Amino acid sequence: MPKCLIFLATLAILLRFAAPPAAALGLFDTHEVTAQFATPDGKPMADAEVRVFAPGDPKTPVVTGRTDADGKFVFGADRDGFWSAEARSGDQIARIMIKVGGESQPQDRISPLLVIGVLAILLAIAIWYRLLRARSQRPRS
Repeated sequence: MPKCLIFLATLAILLRFAAPPAAALGLFDTHEVTAQFATPDGKPMADAEVRVFAPGDPKTPVVTGRTDADGKFVFGADRDGFWSAEARSGDQIARIMIKVGGESQPQDRISPLLVIGVLAILLAIAIWYRLLRARSQRPRS
């Protein structure tokens, strides 16, 4: 196996573990939002169906999923504003409004565009290296 492929595989593994894991985050999400749903008597709504709506579009859900055992649901928000979410479990419905952004928040994630750019450069170097090796191993006539 060529050394550059080993390097690329190692880099991919390191980049995979560099960013914190998030279940419902998209590539261009800028905020990780955690919502917790409970019944009127304070019990967590475990395994409830969740629908999340972006600011300005209260009819079309942008994220769907289910809560965990504690009634928590994590999703990624790609813009600032007031997001709404609702959880349904049996005959109970819980609705919440969540303000996302507004204050400067430190970014501890690696930019997806930076990762894609670095991987593209490494791929170009690997192809160039492979072409040079193929050219040098060709019999001269």
